[in-house]
Amino acid sequence: MSSRREIFNAKLLEQSANPKSVILTKEKYEQLMTTVLSVKNNGKKVPADFWLLKKYDVMNVQGVHKLIAPVCDGSSGLRFYLHADEIFDELDKLLSKIGHGGRDRMKSEAKQMFSNVSRTTIIDFIVGCEHCKKKKGRKRKGLVVRPIIHSNMNSRGQLDLIDLQSNPDGEYRFIFNYQDHLTKFLTLRPLRTKTAEEVALVLLDVFITFGAPCILHTDNGREFKNKLMESLKELWPGLSIVHGKPCHSQSQGSVKRANRDVQDMLCTWRSEHKTKTWSQGLRFVQFMKN
Repeated sequence: MSSRREIFNAKLLEQSANPKSVILTKEKYEQLMTTVLSVKNNGKKVPADFWLLKKYDVMNVQGVHKLIAPVCDGSSGLRFYLHADEIFDELDKLLSKIGHGGRDRMKSEAKQMFSNVSRTTIIDFIVGCEHCKKKKGRKRKGLVVRPIIHSNMNSRGQLDLIDLQSNPDGEYRFIFNYQDHLTKFLTLRPLRTKTAEEVALVLLDVFITFGAPCILHTDNGREFKNKLMESLKELWPGLSIVHGKPCHSQSQGSVKRANRDVQDMLCTWRSEHKTKTWSQGLRFVQFMKN
């Protein structure tokens, strides 16, 4: 059976047969670099030379010449041209970097980094990824809900605990997930237990870093909320927080979706690093998710 790389490269070859294709063979890539360097060093230029320099430039990266898109005022940044032999490896690194975050995220990131990676190329690449297949979106029943709207960071903080007792990492059995409702910026930490005292210590660390929210939203029950607030008051007597209404899928949907994403990304991270120690991967998943 052909490998994923071979299948993908065969599709690239099909694309390159189209005269309008942006795929560059290695030979054409090197030929373009030679031509661009020659034109840049040539004092007298013809109209075709200006067209070439408007589209291509050459940059020395750690002693290696790379074909890039010219950097102009107002441009989004440096974008590289890739030849067919290096597209697979570059896309594989990018997909891993974003935690296998899906087609749209991949297209957005690739557009900022590469000049000749098309939407079709990205789709062909993702189709063969086993990690992305496992993370394929679940079907959800449509719900018409009234969204919770806030205009300031720290207006509302959402707290939830992810239960991993069926897959413990040594003494760790839960994941603390705190998310700012407006920005969706989340903080992940491993927990040994889900007692209010342990959660309060981690939550206090978040509050001291980012500030306490006006409203704290959690769906772990009234008794848990009360114990949590008592523990926080002991640690920070001046703290003032208002409880949100009891949470459910309509109002807490954002953090619940984040929980699923975190578990999927953590599963991918463990698979890629061949480890069962998920507590070490939490900070990397937090970085990729944010």
